[in-house]
Amino acid sequence: MTGRWALLAASCVLAVVMSAMVLAVATYEGRAARDRARGPVIAETARDAVAWWASRFDAVGGLQHSVVFVEPLDASAPPPPGLTRWPAPGEAMLSPELLRRGATEEVRTRYGRFGGLIGPEGLLSPSERLAYVRPPTSPNAVERESWLPITGFGRPFPLVETLDQRDLSEVLLALGTFTLVPALALMAVAARRAPRTGNRTGPRWRRALTGLGEEVPPLVIGSVAGGLVLVLAACVDLPVPATGYVLNSADIRAAWPLGCAAILTSLTTGLVLVAAPRRTARKTPEARTDDQTAQKGDREAERGPGAPPYSVPKRRLVACALAVGTVALSQYFPPAGKLIAFAVGTAGLWVLLPSAATALAVSGGRELARRGADSGRPGLLTGGLRLAVRPAPFVRLFTALVVLLGVLTLIQIWEGRIGDTARAALTTERRIGDTLLVVRTAGHPDLERFSRALPRTSALAVLTIGEDGRLATLVGPCRTLRMLKLPCTGALVPGNHEDDRLKELRSWYGIRTLTGQVGRGRTERTRNLVVVVSDTRGQYPRVARAAYATLPVMETTAPGGGWIDGAVRRTGLGTWLTLLGLVGVFALLQAAWIGFAEDRDASGPAAWWHLTVPLLAMTALVTVITAWHGLFLISITAGGTLPWPVLTTTAAACALLAIALGLFHQRTRPRIQMSRIRQRPPFMRRWPVRKPPASGKRSGTCSEP
Repeated sequence: MTGRWALLAASCVLAVVMSAMVLAVATYEGRAARDRARGPVIAETARDAVAWWASRFDAVGGLQHSVVFVEPLDASAPPPPGLTRWPAPGEAMLSPELLRRGATEEVRTRYGRFGGLIGPEGLLSPSERLAYVRPPTSPNAVERESWLPITGFGRPFPLVETLDQRDLSEVLLALGTFTLVPALALMAVAARRAPRTGNRTGPRWRRALTGLGEEVPPLVIGSVAGGLVLVLAACVDLPVPATGYVLNSADIRAAWPLGCAAILTSLTTGLVLVAAPRRTARKTPEARTDDQTAQKGDREAERGPGAPPYSVPKRRLVACALAVGTVALSQYFPPAGKLIAFAVGTAGLWVLLPSAATALAVSGGRELARRGADSGRPGLLTGGLRLAVRPAPFVRLFTALVVLLGVLTLIQIWEGRIGDTARAALTTERRIGDTLLVVRTAGHPDLERFSRALPRTSALAVLTIGEDGRLATLVGPCRTLRMLKLPCTGALVPGNHEDDRLKELRSWYGIRTLTGQVGRGRTERTRNLVVVVSDTRGQYPRVARAAYATLPVMETTAPGGGWIDGAVRRTGLGTWLTLLGLVGVFALLQAAWIGFAEDRDASGPAAWWHLTVPLLAMTALVTVITAWHGLFLISITAGGTLPWPVLTTTAAACALLAIALGLFHQRTRPRIQMSRIRQRPPFMRRWPVRKPPASGKRSGTCSEP
């Protein structure tokens, strides 16, 4: 990749990252405006109300969404934003995403007759799941206890879409850490590789601007190409890959000044990095005095021009080992000090990692050089020598990947903690599914009507819980009791502890003693719950439709269903982090390609040992260190999982980069002559330089096929 193509690619990546930050800011502003517009304004008294309003929860595909019940008192009052009219009695208005996702779960008719779609001005995003429902009959005085009298709309109100919403500052911080910093690193590498022509004399500002005109076109083209993301998002509702979230194009169009400023900032950053003064080459030995040549020439002969020293101070390696030990032993600290010890060890590990990586690279390069000299393989010798003399590029890439993946892994593990209750809910879902559902109602529902509307494989009972919450009785017909393996008798009988559904019911509602009785239950108190039992799974959509059609439903869920929704949403957060992490890894690997592809010293057979083998070893180390580090945090927090998609994708990309670099440098296959290697480190001085024979044949010259 030439210097100008590298500039074009780097400027495009930087512009895309800046555009992503603009998308985040514009989306949050639009969501906040629509959230304020659709929230109910609660009336001080019922006399001032123009409508009754209530928010409930339901689930489609394992994810909860809001179901808003409305009952207008004044037909001339403005309907909620996104609706052109108030729903008719028994009618429901759905968001497009809810209608699409719930097609297989009969959500179109779950809440009543389908009355139309909710407009985009009434949704926080095109991907929001929301329903406005008007009950078939007006709520009575008892049912209105769970409703709110409202005078209109215009204040924020928390619905499901906003419950787990992160602050904008957290989103921008994640974008900056995982994408902006790697993009700036890529831009800096491309700027250093850009060709500079013209007169290099004169004032510093003139030298900085020399040849800049040739580098402006690729920067401009790349910035414009990256800005096309904003143009596309402003024209259509653009889905974010792998997350299920859809951007609102109206929000992006409203933020066009911010978008233009972001693209100009990206272009200006590239120009500044390209025009920045570069490190000049060191003076040659011929330009030095005899004393300088005698002193500095020996050091350069040992180290190589501009190369780091061979040895790393032992105190740094000892400190790095102590940091590793602190991380490993943090799980044995007292509970209050586990996270503190882990954080201290992690900070020390990341700070001292370059020293350990340098020592490892130098040792590995020395070993390769020794093996190459002993076996007479000049490619192995030269590759090992160059790795030992110049390990800095590998150390920088290794450290950047470890820190980036480490931060991503730790955040995802921390945010992925679901707790013991959520894990118990997932276990319950696997054991009984939706074969036992609990319906909470308001007022005095007509259970006979609800029973007739249930599917044939389902039956209901009423769970009457005592005042202390420890004693409960399941009252229902013989059919329901037999499905739960309970005897059909009018007397109170102990519950059967062999049925998994009864076990889960007792566990989730804190019931110590559960009895069964034949009879007709009534829900006269809020602690009385309607229990629906089914022989087969997959009955939730039909049960929910029957409940919404016949009961003043407050909630229909399986035991622990609310905790399952929280666990699923935390998994969705991990998907966002994975996406950002992969973008950052792509930028770092692109920077590595630009740097290594322009390395003219690595060519022919030496490229495999100088680039491919070290990069493959680095890939394995990065994966092992990140996984090892994350496992200790999992053991401390007792929750979370490793982001294997990011780790495996990064490992595959690094391996592909290593092989591609080896094949790329195979295009040039120079003849390697041992006697022309000017930099001979101390560990190679014991090997004599071969002299050409008297016949004139260059036996000291080797080449590999």
